[in-house]
Amino acid sequence: MTLPVVAIFVAKPGFEEKLETLFRSVVETTLREEGCISYQVNRDIANPRRFVFTEEWRSRADLDRHLAAPHLQRLSEQVPECIESSDVLLLEKLAGGAA
Repeated sequence: MTLPVVAIFVAKPGFEEKLETLFRSVVETTLREEGCISYQVNRDIANPRRFVFTEEWRSRADLDRHLAAPHLQRLSEQVPECIESSDVLLLEKLAGGAA
């Protein structure tokens, strides 16, 4: 069974564009990672300060490797100053296609 993930970040006022740039910077590299089925960053139309990642990984081990990857470590160092809150949900897929 695969591992769907939803990660939600709310930018501090004035940090929206910086956060978008940071998030966009990891997408292409992540899509080439072993075990990455899908990886997408989205911005909430109703609240442009909210960013939502939808991801799907082949396994928890693949997700753990992703989180330890150099490009994610750099991102993890830069994001905290830009956000008000974050929430990461590891999900159990019940039915349907890619996350």
